[in-house]
Amino acid sequence: MHQSSSAFRCRNVSASYQQGSAAIFEGIDFDVEPGEFVSLLGGSGVGKTTLLRVLGGLHPAGKGSDVRFSGESFTRPPDRVVMVFQNYAASLLPWRTVEKNVRLGLEGTMPSGEQRERALAALDMVGLASNTHYYPRQLSGGMQQRVQIARALVMDPLALLMDEPFGALDAMTKATLQDALLGIQRQTGMTVVFVTHDLDEAIYLSDRILVLAGSPAGVAKELTVDLPRDRDQVTTKADPRYLRLRQEIYAIMHGSRVGGT
Repeated sequence: MHQSSSAFRCRNVSASYQQGSAAIFEGIDFDVEPGEFVSLLGGSGVGKTTLLRVLGGLHPAGKGSDVRFSGESFTRPPDRVVMVFQNYAASLLPWRTVEKNVRLGLEGTMPSGEQRERALAALDMVGLASNTHYYPRQLSGGMQQRVQIARALVMDPLALLMDEPFGALDAMTKATLQDALLGIQRQTGMTVVFVTHDLDEAIYLSDRILVLAGSPAGVAKELTVDLPRDRDQVTTKADPRYLRLRQEIYAIMHGSRVGGT
């Protein structure tokens, strides 16, 4: 059962890299509904990752900010909100097998047999059910990122916060994992907030896109992705609605009209 209120609610949200320094972004207002896939899109330095960390309770919001998950304010990571980072290699423990990496967050919370059952179910969701006894060094980059996603899924999250998780992967692996993520989200119904600087990735994955721009940054535009939720790397990207949205976002990010000089 989903939360009765917005998954995330942000009002007048600001943040700085350090206390007392200039704001990276300010006046941020948006909601994320339960089960929605929302991307935070923007160029370097607009605070996408910092905003994601604020949502995850890993970075303090500025004075006067109101950030809530399931209707409750928080100052630490909310229960059942899990982050997935871009640097998958640094997040996996090289001396632990795939299964034991995935079980890490469950240790001490339930019997070993239940931990294993949940870990195997999560690994099956990401297509690694046959790789449980491998070590990270034996896996490709895409497979290592799947392990990190499985480690998030095993916690049974209501919301997944993803910081450019596919940014370091080659194009084919990225496309495969994008489709896997959409399948997992449909299966679980979880909320996803996804940081990217890739406008094609944002359109392909999202229900809505928040474009961040400016200094300090704000929400320059909020766009609904009017495409069927069953998406395909070829047909979706050839849809006229996809192409129009791509043009619109490109113009916003580059501060010019489409076709302008």
